Amino acid sequence: MTYYRRKFAQYPVYEWLEIGVLLCLAGGFMDAYTYVTRGGVFANAQTANLILMSVGLATGGGLNALRYLVPIFLFFCGVFLSELFIHLGRKNSSDIRAHGLVLIGEIIVLAVVGALPAETPDMLVNAVVSFVAALQFDNFRKLEGNAFATAFCTGNLRAATQNLFYATVEKKKGALQVAGKYFVCILAFVAGVLAGYFASLAMGGYSIFLAAVILAVAAAGIYFGASVRRRRVRIRRIAAEELPAMRALIWESFEHSVAPSFTPEGVERFRFFLNDEEMDTRRDCFGVFAGGMLKGALIAEKDGSHICAFFVRSGEQKQGYGSRLMHKFLENVPAKCVTVNAAPDAVNAYKKLGFRVQGELQHKDGMAFVPMQYEKREEGGTQ
Repeated sequence: MTYYRRKFAQYPVYEWLEIGVLLCLAGGFMDAYTYVTRGGVFANAQTANLILMSVGLATGGGLNALRYLVPIFLFFCGVFLSELFIHLGRKNSSDIRAHGLVLIGEIIVLAVVGALPAETPDMLVNAVVSFVAALQFDNFRKLEGNAFATAFCTGNLRAATQNLFYATVEKKKGALQVAGKYFVCILAFVAGVLAGYFASLAMGGYSIFLAAVILAVAAAGIYFGASVRRRRVRIRRIAAEELPAMRALIWESFEHSVAPSFTPEGVERFRFFLNDEEMDTRRDCFGVFAGGMLKGALIAEKDGSHICAFFVRSGEQKQGYGSRLMHKFLENVPAKCVTVNAAPDAVNAYKKLGFRVQGELQHKDGMAFVPMQYEKREEGGTQ
């Protein structure tokens, strides 16, 4: 339970290693399927298709060599449509719209491809499968916070080797685990190619149904994650195993909204504060969770008199997460006065939460802030 609790807090389900493995299996399977059953064309690897086309033209293949342009063009169209799905998902704050629906679309298209008669032109089938591969490749770009590709192995192999170097030479914490994740996905892709090859020899065109089944399992996982997130919002202390998720959330939001007003020295001081290994013993850390996923975090001194950091996940502001977390904290804090050094752009937000400005804009150690204070009445209100 601790394993999944940590992952729910830190990553969307569509970034999980388990989902990445399934997508790599399907990606390798589709490449083997089109290569074995549909004229030696790759569904995912457009670099290979460009090479095959160029070699064909150079050796006098003529129009026959230009058949490789069809999957390349459909891959282009798939990426374009994928960006539209991602755009709509961001506007609606929906993992389902941006990722789950893409997988459902893939499954439907692959089912149609599997039902096509063997006489269907290879060019048409390859184009459709390339379109599906592009949707998947562009929509699933991260593996638990790291850049990732489901369609080919070059980038994943580079990242795996790089992190292996970081782990063995630079002794970078967590790098070996990241490298292991990449190697697992590479092996999954290879396994998908092998499965696709033998399945295509045994089942012919019907073998693509197996790729659809793999994607259906991945889609079910994403829908399950979405259903969990729709459950009630909870506010509680952040557990020790959830501190990496808290740090990642705060740093991403800090870089986007606060860092531009700091000098490099100020940014480094904040980084040093955030990465304090004794954070959970020196300070109190609270989080607001929606369906198990961390949406906002607040770090305060043990006596509650000063808020050290208060951030909401980037892209999910103005959904009530921050205000609920802050109000809950202020209701239960023992201190009568709570101070905060607010970023200049956050002053108005703190005012809405009941804080008052206590001085002019200040610059200290490379950091820009406005001192603010919240005062409690005896009845629990604000003055």
